[in-house]
Amino acid sequence: MTDPQERPGHGPADPEGYLIERTLDGYRWTCRADGRTAGPFRSRDEAVVSAEADERA
Repeated sequence: MTDPQERPGHGPADPEGYLIERTLDGYRWTCRADGRTAGPFRSRDEAVVSAEADERA
């Protein structure tokens, strides 16, 4: 399967264990393991950075 980053019209893959979603207010992430969420973030990149930081915490 081709990496989503390489497919036109597709953004980067979600961080391991997190779901990044677009909402009316921007973007948010949800931790798949326990359902925690954070957001809204102005961009998908901000949500990804936050999810990756949460993963390391």
